Amino acid sequence: KPPTMGEGDVDASVLWDWFNRSENFFRQKLITPENRVVSIAWGMSGVHAVRWLSANSPLLDAMSWGDYKEHMRTLFLPSDWEHAGRMDVLRLQQGSRSFVEFSLDMMGRNNLLAGTDSFFNDEALRDTMDANMDRELARECNRENVTSIASFWDWLDEVKRLDERKQQRMEEIERTLARINAKSNNNRATNTVTRPPFQPRNTGAPDGANTGSFTPMPKLTDNERALLSANGGCYKCRKFWAGHVGARCTAPAIDASKYKTLTSRD
Repeated sequence: KPPTMGEGDVDASVLWDWFNRSENFFRQKLITPENRVVSIAWGMSGVHAVRWLSANSPLLDAMSWGDYKEHMRTLFLPSDWEHAGRMDVLRLQQGSRSFVEFSLDMMGRNNLLAGTDSFFNDEALRDTMDANMDRELARECNRENVTSIASFWDWLDEVKRLDERKQQRMEEIERTLARINAKSNNNRATNTVTRPPFQPRNTGAPDGANTGSFTPMPKLTDNERALLSANGGCYKCRKFWAGHVGARCTAPAIDASKYKTLTSRD
């Protein structure tokens, strides 16, 4: 049976679904191009559609499928829908979700622009995904030289693989931190000795002298050590992916007053 579209609000996604189901019907029933519009047009039962069909009934026999789709967009969608749809794709960010979800979402929104000048081809879609992916995933792609992959679909598969690897690493870090925190909580619960708070050794001038004294760094916490170890970090300069270890670190000592405790988001 031909597809139908009932009452209710019609936006770009509803129209795209209607066009897609209609084209599947054409293929299944081997509908010839000249009979496509008349074979499905009266399946739209909305008030605006029925009025338009009634007024344009004599034209349906000669109307091409492309012209029909353009008329439906003009009838139902705001005049700036195409620009709004393009901006919707450009502004879409990966955020905290997986790259698979992000890429499918972007491709779905881009499909709504099919047949228009605003539709993103594979190259433009790849550039937009690359610009809006998670920051850490972008670094991973750069390290693995993913930009050298020519095919869009091969590139997409490789980025998905790197994202899954990143997710697994972050999950392992979270499990490690959870174990460390649980152990630390158990130790605190059984420890009857209260440790004094950390007091940095004053290596600067005495009271009343120059106030630009240097405050030594506190020791790394268990959480910080786990994060640095999982992300190729240096225990001295405390930077992720430093490319060296503490013994080879030439970075100057860090002033504790300018230091922020490391977290999994750094």
